[in-house]
This record gives sequence, C-alpha cells and structure tokens, in this order.
Amino acid sequence: MTLFYTHLPPGTSRPPTPQRLRSWDASSPYYANRPLRPPRGSPQLPLLAKPVTYRTVPSLARISINAIVREAADDSAYLHVAGMVLQAMTGQKARVHIARKSQAAGRVHFNQREGRPIALSVGVEGEAMWGLFGTLVEVVGPRIKEWKGLRGRSGDGAGNLGLGLGAEVVGIWPEVEVNYDAYPPKMIPGIHMVIHTTATNDRDARLLLSGMGLPFYGKHRN
Repeated sequence: MTLFYTHLPPGTSRPPTPQRLRSWDASSPYYANRPLRPPRGSPQLPLLAKPVTYRTVPSLARISINAIVREAADDSAYLHVAGMVLQAMTGQKARVHIARKSQAAGRVHFNQREGRPIALSVGVEGEAMWGLFGTLVEVVGPRIKEWKGLRGRSGDGAGNLGLGLGAEVVGIWPEVEVNYDAYPPKMIPGIHMVIHTTATNDRDARLLLSGMGLPFYGKHRN
C-alpha cells in the first residue's frame, strides 16, 4: 500500500496539476497565437491516471492457468495427466477446451482435429489464489536455477501480467512433487499463468507484484 497511496490530511487540497503542453517563447513574431506544443519525446499525451486512495489501492483479483496439450490429439492420456496436475496445483478441476477447427501439423501449428479436446484452463480466486501466488514466489521461484522473474513487457496494458512455466518447473511444484511417481514425467505439461490485478495499467501492477516479492527483468513497458 505504501507504494501507491499518498495520504492527504482532511482539509488539505491536492497540489495543482502542472501544464502538460509546452508554450512558445516570444523570440519570433510567428509564434504568436500558435497552439501549445506537445511534450518532448512524443507527439501524444499519455493518459492521466486517477489518484490512488485507500479505496483504490491495487490488489490481486484472480490467477488463470492455461495448458495446451498438443499430444492429446493422438493420446488422451496426456490430457488426463495434465488435468490431474492442474487440479493438484490449484485444488480445482480444470476446464477442457475443444478444438474449433482442424489444423494440419506444420512449422507453426500442431496437428489438431475439430471437436477433440486440446487444452485445459482453471481460474482461482480468494484463499486459493493467495496460496498459489505464495507458492510461486516463496517456494518454486527460488528453486529455479537462474530465474530472473517476469519480463518487463509481459503486461497487456490493463494490469494483467503473464509468465510461462515449463514442464520441469511444474514438476517441482510442491503439490505435484509430493506425488511425482503418479505423473509420468513426459506427460507433465507446461503452463501459462496470468496474474490479474485490479490495477489499470502495467506500471501499477508491476509495483504491486514487486512489492510482494515477484522480480522483473528487462525493459519495462508502461
């Protein structure tokens, strides 16, 4: 909360907002009556952010986990194992997604058939969400060799940040590792995790997650 909230005692007013556009100097008569100039470095003005109060401090809203199981097109056992893994991680049964159209295998796409299950997803909220996030930050993250965290450009511009975890990282998740013999190693899927926050931009979302122990690397995109 201290990363965002600036307290104003009752009876005090906020400082005036400075002029966002630049004025022209009087060195030339041709500058008279010209419209104000845009800021330096960009011809467009950035969006104004609403002031953060104790009622609008950003927080975690939901965590979504998605897993595309390519091998499920030929062997449904891969889908069952992926569902068991997601259920062990989140405590909730995963939702199965069906392929809408057929796609032949190629350089970009993999072999999928219309009407066949191809992916799984699950969303967690409340206590399960906080437990999942705490496991990622305090248990799984430190065990990943040379883990830098999330990329600074991983946001969608609306306060939602995503990261991908390979099958080897999913295998060391505590709820999966305790029953590792129950999951064939080759069938453990990689996952894509999206952390949804109540922030309205990526900058506030990064400040929130970094304050909660999640590191970031690379160039940041606000």
